[in-house]
Amino acid sequence: MSYQTGFFSRPGASLARALIVTRRELRDTMRDWRVLAPIITLVIILPFILASILSALSPQLIKNLGQSTFHERLLPFTTLAIGFLPMSFCLVIALETFVGEKERNSLEALLSAPLTDFELFLGKYLAATLPTVLASIFGSLSFSFIFTLMGQPFPVSPDLLLIFLALNGVEALVMVAGAVLISTHTTSVRAANIMASFIILPMSICVQLEAVLLLNNLQAGLYLMLLGLVVILALLMRSGVKIFNREEIISREGDNVSFKGILRGFGYYFRRTPQEALAHQKTGQRWTIWRFYRRDIPQLLGLYKSAILVVAISIAGGILVCIWVAYWPVVRDFRDALNLGDRLTGTQNPICQSGTINSITIGGFQGVTWQGLFINNTVSVLLGSGLSLISLGVAGILLLIISTGPVGFILGFFFQLDLNPWPLLAGFILPHGIFELPAVIIGIAAALKISTSVIAPPENMNLGQSFQFAIVNYIKLLGLIVPLLLIAAIIEANITPAIGCWLTGGTI
Repeated sequence: MSYQTGFFSRPGASLARALIVTRRELRDTMRDWRVLAPIITLVIILPFILASILSALSPQLIKNLGQSTFHERLLPFTTLAIGFLPMSFCLVIALETFVGEKERNSLEALLSAPLTDFELFLGKYLAATLPTVLASIFGSLSFSFIFTLMGQPFPVSPDLLLIFLALNGVEALVMVAGAVLISTHTTSVRAANIMASFIILPMSICVQLEAVLLLNNLQAGLYLMLLGLVVILALLMRSGVKIFNREEIISREGDNVSFKGILRGFGYYFRRTPQEALAHQKTGQRWTIWRFYRRDIPQLLGLYKSAILVVAISIAGGILVCIWVAYWPVVRDFRDALNLGDRLTGTQNPICQSGTINSITIGGFQGVTWQGLFINNTVSVLLGSGLSLISLGVAGILLLIISTGPVGFILGFFFQLDLNPWPLLAGFILPHGIFELPAVIIGIAAALKISTSVIAPPENMNLGQSFQFAIVNYIKLLGLIVPLLLIAAIIEANITPAIGCWLTGGTI
């Protein structure tokens, strides 16, 4: 019986069977003092200590930082951070859900129970989720109420507290979902703990970003963070249910590192087209440049279309958010303080002052050549890809949003000043952007697939094979990305200024 038939035909009975596993796991977890002691420390003792310190030092902190900074910045940030601390410890519970059972030689009996794969996965997931989510929520609540009982005002407003609880709860769900996936695809608890860095680092980046938004009073950004985390949770849950297979968990043996085998694996995936590698088929033709661009690249673009769509939607969302932010009163005040309205109205564009393409390139770009632009863009893509590998794609997408976000501010400012921004964008961004932007999107999407390859490997692939396959695919896509960046750099340095000046009439 498949998990779809077992759950959707009789959801009540299926959930009841899953809860049997959940109760068993929770009972075993709550009996272990080595688990309870840190949870109590992080949920009660540590919030009490922090509340006592902040309460005692509040007069001095208010004097040094200011009352608004203390009450509107420091206390909310502490409430948010205290809810994240229990997650890192409770993550251990999730990492041991399957691989811990295997090391204790109790997994075979569990997997032989009359449960579908979905019921077993759901039961284990709920057992790992409940302690983590509850510890996170109670950590923030206990700090807030203890601080209030000490005669201090409630540290956060009710609506902001609800946002914090929702963010911490969803972050806990995402971390547990990733940890359970790792636990199903590793052969030892030690290996699972090492792989946990692919979960902790992205969530740490998310918490730091939340802190930046909070300290800058950008509460709307917290709602966007919450929405993004919900999407990631849905993807992880879908992948976990789809690839869970009890027979594979039982049959998987220890992972032995062989450098010769690793190199052989890279060669195996590189010689085959992506479709042949996924199907473990023998290649039908030799590797050639013609086959590479005619078969490998199109297949990879089709295989990565979901990741490319995620990155593209993120860029579009970032631009729309920047347009919205440009209308904020504080941003309008900043614009007026810099006299941007006068500077953007009929101002002569310095790039266009020379009047010829050659002099534009030298005088307008101050000696910047296409070689420099090409190297800078290539390094930026590689840097964003590297950060994506250690952050589940979050850092790379954020860098891309930051680099494209100014386009949204330009649109917002021009709309407010009743100016037409389209000649400026079409002239100075579109000519090289039609090559540069797709290259960057594909690069970040390929890095995103590498970072998620260890969490949701393809069918019939273990973690090592999935990681190798994703790396080889990234290297192959560089064969498309690098030429696109080269074309974009040549156009940006030599053709874009002329087109931009022609479309705008030489003005901004």
